[in-house]
Amino acid sequence: MCKTKFSIFILLLMMSCNRVPKADWTEGAKQDDGRALHTLVLRNVAKGSRVWFQELYDGKTSKEGPTMNHFQGTSWYIDIPNNGTVTLKYYGRPLPRHSWAPESFILQQIGKPDRLMETQYHFLEQPTKATDNGVSCQYKVQPGDIIPQIKHIQYGTEPMEQIENCPYGWYRISIDDKGEAKVEANDEDGLFYAHTTLAKLHRPLQPMSIEDWPSLPYRGFMLDVVRDFRTVDEVLHIIDLIASLKFNALHFHLADDESWCLEIKAFPELTTYGAHHALPDWNLHETSMLKPTANGRIGNVTFYTAEEYKQILRYAWERRISVIPEFDTPGHSRASIKSMQAYEQRTGDTSYRLQDPADSSHYWSAQDFTDNVLSVYLPSVYKFYGAVFDEVIRLHHEAGVPLPAIHIGGDEVPEGAWSGHDRHTLKEQFTQGMLDLAEERGIRLAGWEDIARGLESETQERLKHSLYFLNTWNTEGIEDYPVVLSPAAYTYLDLAYSNAPDEIGLSWAGYVDERKTFSLQPKDYKGHIIGVQAQLWSSQLRSFSDVTYQMLPKVLGVAERAWNAQTDWATETDFANDFDRFYSIVVTREMPIWEKAGYVFKKR
Repeated sequence: MCKTKFSIFILLLMMSCNRVPKADWTEGAKQDDGRALHTLVLRNVAKGSRVWFQELYDGKTSKEGPTMNHFQGTSWYIDIPNNGTVTLKYYGRPLPRHSWAPESFILQQIGKPDRLMETQYHFLEQPTKATDNGVSCQYKVQPGDIIPQIKHIQYGTEPMEQIENCPYGWYRISIDDKGEAKVEANDEDGLFYAHTTLAKLHRPLQPMSIEDWPSLPYRGFMLDVVRDFRTVDEVLHIIDLIASLKFNALHFHLADDESWCLEIKAFPELTTYGAHHALPDWNLHETSMLKPTANGRIGNVTFYTAEEYKQILRYAWERRISVIPEFDTPGHSRASIKSMQAYEQRTGDTSYRLQDPADSSHYWSAQDFTDNVLSVYLPSVYKFYGAVFDEVIRLHHEAGVPLPAIHIGGDEVPEGAWSGHDRHTLKEQFTQGMLDLAEERGIRLAGWEDIARGLESETQERLKHSLYFLNTWNTEGIEDYPVVLSPAAYTYLDLAYSNAPDEIGLSWAGYVDERKTFSLQPKDYKGHIIGVQAQLWSSQLRSFSDVTYQMLPKVLGVAERAWNAQTDWATETDFANDFDRFYSIVVTREMPIWEKAGYVFKKR
């Protein structure tokens, strides 16, 4: 009898396991019209339920099965018409890489908790071994070789001829035949760079003299924590990594469409609503928190408290890195807009409203949002950002670290926004309004190059006076402003290394590896160039391992060009020899450090 009961129990357990909701996705081959017919099979789903998933939008059309519905950004859902198994065939783009496949399939049922579904993938093309990109590593690495490379090294104990008018960040290291080092520096930054160099030199220390300094005053790394959040500890690890490469600025992308990642005590909804994520309700309302970000996770918290932010500020400044927070405006503002709608609903206070309820604009943003643009003609927009600026200023003051600038984005306001208003007039109004905030508080602004285009001459002059820099991702037509070179084709680390199917990342501006970043030549660009910056957008990152993989080793090429901006490549052979030296040092000196630290990185 007991045996019979046990057998029934096992049978029921197996049956229950078989009823686990599952998604089975199969990549289709490219058709004559350039599209691919993909197949999605949803198993063990109940009629009347809904399945959500994330995918880069491509104007899909169903050929067979239920309708696929789009909801803001990368979110899609399917209403299930019958019990059991649902098969859907749909047209979409052929996958550039496996990472573009749908992900985070979640089953939604009224009255039940949302449930993550098991997922299996079937890809047409399996991973292939990456090429070595022509890397030979024939250069014999010397005791004084590190990245970024030192400008002047003289081996032996004979004194080095001294330079005059030592530049910013200059330092000198003299190592005697006993391995004892004497350090001289022009300023605190130079002293820090000297000790960074000493820590990286090959042991035992050899007799040598070193003289070094940065070519450019600004050497930045942009970290996007909005689409895929990074914990405080992970941010500190990233700061350690970029400090070892003598970067001196962390451009901290804290607010965008998908999340608002910094606590602002006056507006708790910015984080209680805008930094938490859940599926919309059955009527497609984001009632208590935002829809999932590009990674599709639900129930996750994605913000830094005021104290955590100050911890990051202090940690960075101890390593001579200043933090420049970014709150993207006037597009890319969905998280702030929706959060302040929740604030208004709770308090009844309309004086911080960011979007006009009467706005009837129809647009489609670059990331497929239809409701992410500030109504910049509302005075309440500037009241809100004035309060945000005040809080950021306060946090930097309490942390005892400088605030070089607040970055206000300014990019990708979609066509169709601000319907019924003149776009040029509103851009003038927005730029002048943000300049008023900066001038009143004695701070500087930074922005993407788009913010400086199409302005009246008077507004241009005001912007030049209050501007720290423009990030140039396209690099045309803004020679009159201080520029931080950020060209997508050379410095966007989120672009894939290659077209291999197992690589992660985008490819809209091509592929970026360490050869590409190393090949950037700042002297080829016009204007007042104050620096170079690497960008790590996170729309396709899913873990800290993804972060380090996309950074390493390609970020070292940006570090090299920021520290040693001048190149002398008269021929392709000159470049090949210089890159061989660079990559030999990377392999010999840098990779063992990453491996010991447990970082995931790209190996050839």
